[in-house]
Amino acid sequence: MRLIRVGFLLLLAGCLLAMGQQPMDEWEALRISLQGARSVHPKNGFVPDDTTAVRIGEATAVAQYGEKTISEGADGGTAVVKINKADGRILFMTHQM
Repeated sequence: MRLIRVGFLLLLAGCLLAMGQQPMDEWEALRISLQGARSVHPKNGFVPDDTTAVRIGEATAVAQYGEKTISEGADGGTAVVKINKADGRILFMTHQM
C-alpha cells in the first residue's frame, strides 16, 4: 500500500511540474532534433526514375494550374515540367493550350 502511495505521489509531482512548463515551439523542437543530422544524397539523385519524375511533375502542375486543368481527359493543353534529377528542383514549368 505504501509503495502505491509513493508511486502516486511521484506521478502527481511529475504532472504538476509538467504543467508549470511552457510548451515548446514546434519549430524549436524540430531545430533541436535535427542538430547534427546529416543530409541524404542518393546515388541516383532525388529523382531516380521516370515514375518519380512524373509524380513530381503532376503534383507541381496541379498545384499551379488546378486539378481540372491537369487531370487525365481534360480538354486540350499539355503541362510541361522540367525537373533536375540530382536535387528535384523544378527548372521550368508551363501549360500549353
